[in-house]
Amino acid sequence: MLFLILLFLSILSVYTLIPDLWFRFISPKVLRKGDASRKHVFFTFDDGPHPVYTSEILDILEKNNIKATFFFLGKKAQELPEIVRLVKSKGHSIGSHGYSHKPIWLLPPNVTKREFEKTDSIIYSILNEKPQYVRPPWGGFNLSLLRILNNEKRQFVLWSLDSRDWQRGISIENIVKRVLERIEPGDIILFHDGRWDDISRKTVEALPLLIEEIKKRGYEISSLSEGKLYKKSTALNLLIRFIWLLIDKIFYKVTKTIRLNDPEMLLSFSINKNRKRIILRDGTVIDRGDKYIEIHFLNEAISSVLKNHQSLMGASREIKRRLIYSLDKILKYLEDNKISDVKAFHGITVLYRIADLNISTILDINPILRFFVNLYEKLILVSYHPDGFGRLKGKGKLTPKSIWISVPALKEFVERHKNRVILKSK
Repeated sequence: MLFLILLFLSILSVYTLIPDLWFRFISPKVLRKGDASRKHVFFTFDDGPHPVYTSEILDILEKNNIKATFFFLGKKAQELPEIVRLVKSKGHSIGSHGYSHKPIWLLPPNVTKREFEKTDSIIYSILNEKPQYVRPPWGGFNLSLLRILNNEKRQFVLWSLDSRDWQRGISIENIVKRVLERIEPGDIILFHDGRWDDISRKTVEALPLLIEEIKKRGYEISSLSEGKLYKKSTALNLLIRFIWLLIDKIFYKVTKTIRLNDPEMLLSFSINKNRKRIILRDGTVIDRGDKYIEIHFLNEAISSVLKNHQSLMGASREIKRRLIYSLDKILKYLEDNKISDVKAFHGITVLYRIADLNISTILDINPILRFFVNLYEKLILVSYHPDGFGRLKGKGKLTPKSIWISVPALKEFVERHKNRVILKSK
């Protein structure tokens, strides 16, 4: 009996658990988020079409000149072909959500295949074209979905921000609050236009409020076919990225690092006490116990810059532009919170060449720390740049340095340069 249980669990892991984890978090064939270098987000709607709510959502989108992507269930599309045609005629993208919203994890291969092939056939009979995108119900995967994934004309799409509009007890206010508190550039936002028991009525009522505020914050709203999406990475790059982001989340949990809610920010920071006496270029003395700001690059922001520049020179210009903005915001934070006893800013990076040499004190770091920082910052290039490991070939050695700048010198520097910084978000 024990043998049979273990055999069943092994088969279940191979067929369901491992593929689901692989495709959900690692596989380069699954799109989870758009390009974060521009302030745009993607609206997607699941479980339709609905005889009432889909049309009402179309009216809201048209009024606001927005295109979105609708993932239709084959069963509902078959019952409401006129709604499918209406969505297409309005210029929106259409994807497959399977036929009947059955849990993919529990379906045998023949049923999995039938769920998506039947939906393809129905949508083709209505529009004379197959859906370009595929989103499995609940974002679930099993091994038999490999056949569809290996079709190059297919783009599997998940999401990076769930509005939770599918929850029975959630209010309109909580849908709006959840999205606005979590929204980031490149987010693929999950909504539902066809949930049962009138749950999607809340989505219809929340959308105008969300659209108004999202646009007020400077975001564009697009369908997947309109937007610039991430170039596909290799599975190894994505695995490295996953591990790296996990470590990053742990770092922010265990330290008192502050992140300002601003998509233009390149930096987070913490307020620390100095351990060793340092004399800076401008004569500022930082004694043991004096406070200083330790700045940290925000990995997602830096990675999007590196990924969108083929040269380090181009990336350096963009980083310097947003660094000035970020430093100005941190100085404003100190002023607003009446923190006046901070003497200097400090950071460790390979990007020290973009610092102003006239105000910076640049020091070597100990060999052990240098090794790990060097490895860490190379992983940024490897995991996020389109050329992957090839990005490191032919490049000079990346040597991290310790950079110190006194607060008065930094204030003068920021004031001198910030008026020349044109921010996309303004």
